[in-house]
Amino acid sequence: MTAAQPASEARAALKTALGDALDRAADDLIRFGDDIFAHPEVGFREERTATLAGEWLRALGLHPEEGLALTGVKARLKGSRPGPTICVMGELDGLPVPDHPAADPATGVAHACGHNAQLTHLIGVARALVETDAAAHLAGEVVFLAVPAEEYVDLEWRAEQARAGRLEFLGGKPEMLRLGVFDDVDLAMMVHAVGRPEAGPFSISWLYNGLVAKRVCFIGRSAHAGAAPHAGVNALNAATLAMQAIAMQRETFRDEDHVRVHPILTRGGNAINVVPADVRLETFVRGATYGAIADADAKVDRALRAGAMAVGATVDIETLPGYLPLNVEPQLGAIFRQNAVALVGEAAWRETPSIGASTDAGDLAHVLPVVHPSHGGYTGNNHSPEWSLVDPHLAYVSPAKALAWTIVDLLGNDAAEAQRVLANFRPTFSRDEYLAHMRGLARHERTAYGADRAQ
Repeated sequence: MTAAQPASEARAALKTALGDALDRAADDLIRFGDDIFAHPEVGFREERTATLAGEWLRALGLHPEEGLALTGVKARLKGSRPGPTICVMGELDGLPVPDHPAADPATGVAHACGHNAQLTHLIGVARALVETDAAAHLAGEVVFLAVPAEEYVDLEWRAEQARAGRLEFLGGKPEMLRLGVFDDVDLAMMVHAVGRPEAGPFSISWLYNGLVAKRVCFIGRSAHAGAAPHAGVNALNAATLAMQAIAMQRETFRDEDHVRVHPILTRGGNAINVVPADVRLETFVRGATYGAIADADAKVDRALRAGAMAVGATVDIETLPGYLPLNVEPQLGAIFRQNAVALVGEAAWRETPSIGASTDAGDLAHVLPVVHPSHGGYTGNNHSPEWSLVDPHLAYVSPAKALAWTIVDLLGNDAAEAQRVLANFRPTFSRDEYLAHMRGLARHERTAYGADRAQ
């Protein structure tokens, strides 16, 4: 790579050097990814995982900030001249899948969604950029950000942290947006694992659902379940009716809105011979647009109140701002696609218009350009006990190459491509507007249909 080389040749030479560096690092990266997989931690409590990420970044001569949004880690690599800042993200957390063979026996948490692979990509890209002195050929900066708590789970504990003032938002990227961690970032990228065979080695879904979350408590009246059930108000019956009422709404959801509502009971009563008086439920309400989420949300609230009304119980509904729908920035998607195809060939690339899952990368994508493609190397459905690594190189190394090459395309040639993306991007919100929008989604409503008044 010399000053006399044309820009296209210089970029090609740099990509070759980065690819070679990642191939040399493959064994180390696979060990790193497998180590993270073997020690899963739930969101906002990923202390070991975050510590390990920080140690690897320091070993490269970087200077990570730690403890961001409780466990996040952030380091940066400066280019040779001013330009935009690209953030490579990796998510720290696992999630509760207690029947997964590798689940932690104490917590039931497993890396059944491949976040350990994302952290491996982050470390791999950082290592390759440092070892090749790639920054000398780039305009701008690269931020490496290990993000906590993408999985929107463990809501009771997170709500306790919010009440104690340690958090406000219950997902990692929204909380980091609130704290200003992304204030110095212009574009963001990551690659997520998928186990479905139809997704292929690399793929992209251009739209992900957004969601709101609900924590619901049905309050009845205790009584002897055998001798005097008539003296009680059965909160479990109220919850059961509410879930049936939600199910009856499903035919009203339009196919193109991709609505998903999937409640779980987290408490069903206290003793088998006592009429249940405290029954709790959690659910997500997902949809592809704000309007679809709002429509489904209103129907779910109506169903929850109907269950309580039918038996004369009280229902307490807490609605939490979840994640916004993710719209992948098309120019970033096109640049990543070129690099993925260069790695695996045109026939191995897949595209789908939408997916019913949700990610907090959606929140980020309303403020700055985001690309969020997927990679293979796994088998089984995400979040299932069948989730299993089958191709470590495809899972850990190839995505790091595609990310590194995309950085070269964006920040090489005086960052002309990154500037083009930014010139065409129209954010939905400023950071302050985003925070106001999300705070406006939170509400807490309590409706009594007899149980409170009778006590």
